[in-house]
Amino acid sequence: MTLEIITRDQLASDLSLTDANGQISQYTVADLLRTPLARWGLSPKRTVLKHVRDQLRACGIEEMSTVPKVLKRLIGLGECVEVYVGHEQYLAPAEPRWISVGNGTGAYLGVADLPEGVTRTLTEEPHDIVQRIQVEDEETTLLHVAGVREESLHDWLSPIDYLRYANQRLQKPVKSDDLLLGDFWDILETALTDEGLSLSDEAEVRIVTGAPGQFFGRYALPQPNGRWTEVAPDGVWCAYRRGYGETHWHPTLISVDGQERRALDLYDHDEWKWALLARGRKFNSEEVLHTEPTRVQLTFPAPDQLNAALDLLGPSPQAWARTLNPGAPDFWALIQ
Repeated sequence: MTLEIITRDQLASDLSLTDANGQISQYTVADLLRTPLARWGLSPKRTVLKHVRDQLRACGIEEMSTVPKVLKRLIGLGECVEVYVGHEQYLAPAEPRWISVGNGTGAYLGVADLPEGVTRTLTEEPHDIVQRIQVEDEETTLLHVAGVREESLHDWLSPIDYLRYANQRLQKPVKSDDLLLGDFWDILETALTDEGLSLSDEAEVRIVTGAPGQFFGRYALPQPNGRWTEVAPDGVWCAYRRGYGETHWHPTLISVDGQERRALDLYDHDEWKWALLARGRKFNSEEVLHTEPTRVQLTFPAPDQLNAALDLLGPSPQAWARTLNPGAPDFWALIQ
């Protein structure tokens, strides 16, 4: 028997925990998270995170911020869900299923191993955590026999996430048939009228007034760029206002009426992104995405649910872009 001594860096590389540049691989971290969920079932969230962090530390990896980010993406994909047992957060594996993403390929959503005979397609993108599989006739039969049902992207997207915010605003459940995306903007305008507070002249704000499709830019810069500005014509706009410190900004809606400005702080950044889409829908000034047969490029920050849908459809070669398979579902049409 021959013993070989290897370094922690070598172990991390052998286990594909790091890429060629030594950066932690989200692809592998996702698999590390799936393993305990498949074995243990319903589990305390802190226990699952500790299990993965311990394995990373054993390989000399101390950068742990990637782990909760990858877990959030798995929850967004629907492979597992967060639930409360008592006052503690638990993770529960979701029902395994698969979604066709075009050209005889599918995205497998489940923490359990794939059925025998169905294999994953290798990816060269270390941040692509989706389990991609071939779904020709033989594979679809094997998936069906194993109890892994097919789900359409339309069903996966239902309910559209802006309804969750509408429920909070209206304090009652609503259905997508009763509330279209443009109607969500009406709800936000009403909340601004009823609950908005006056802004002082000293309040520092960044407002999206530029035309959709232009370079979007960033709000948290010394000077606004792209579609952002510090002043706006009369109307209601999506904006950010500075909070405490140099880096804290509140997602907000701002109404401008001459010299008077009122603001409504939104629940979070994700509601703000839905508000941006809803405003475009309401005023026939839709946000723009550029589509090609095998690529889609966004010009706006997508809400978490749409980002997860894009994750399903293909890997991300660069920011706000996805590589698609021919015949991929039109996710944009599904929120029309």
